[in-house]
Amino acid sequence: MEIVLNEIISLTKHCLHLCNNSNMEEIVFSYLLDADAFVTNNLETWKKKFEEREIKCRIKNPHETREEEKIVVDGSSLGQDFEKWEKKWSKQNQVVCIYNLDQFDRSILTRLVESHDKMILSIDKTRVLSDKNLETEIENLTPEIIDDVVKRELKNIVLSLLLSEPLCGTDLIKILYQKFKVFISPGMLYPTLHELERGGLLKCEYKLKNKIYSVQKKEQVTFILEKHNEVSSLLSKFLVND
Repeated sequence: MEIVLNEIISLTKHCLHLCNNSNMEEIVFSYLLDADAFVTNNLETWKKKFEEREIKCRIKNPHETREEEKIVVDGSSLGQDFEKWEKKWSKQNQVVCIYNLDQFDRSILTRLVESHDKMILSIDKTRVLSDKNLETEIENLTPEIIDDVVKRELKNIVLSLLLSEPLCGTDLIKILYQKFKVFISPGMLYPTLHELERGGLLKCEYKLKNKIYSVQKKEQVTFILEKHNEVSSLLSKFLVND
């Protein structure tokens, strides 16, 4: 699903778009068709990228922007001055501020979210649209995206479920389907369980001819899940919520 500037502007005037190294350039280029200027402190780096793709959009530094312009901002290049510029651009005609999660201090994320009207998170193939408070139900989350996320995050989901109670493989498959409507085959689940067991996070016991898996190192597993549940991994809230 490609999102271009005019679609975002229909939702908000001041939009935050979070991405990572895997799709930063793709996200930037997807907005440029309707933009008046691309704003960055890394002028030479982006000029070279634009020349390689034959993109004609103007490149400016933050000091050169005009309020009536539609701009796309390389937020990760703003450094410690980001709040000053974000405050200025809150009055901008139309603006999308793109930040690379892999290149800035995530401790500033809450302040970033609060300074925008809407937020989009694009990590690899996952895309989420949310309001700035991040408290409403996630929109535009297709079954294909959920399937992809559950399978990629299977280890953490399994750890979260087993942290609540010991379960056999069959029960895990049923619960995963009930929660996410995603079928995880035994051929995918059991190698994951065995890997976690070899890593010392899970233990396995036989009860009534069933293999029952449970968490062996609760403090370590809790720590892993808490770290994984940072705002930068927004979708990971599926791991701990009912």
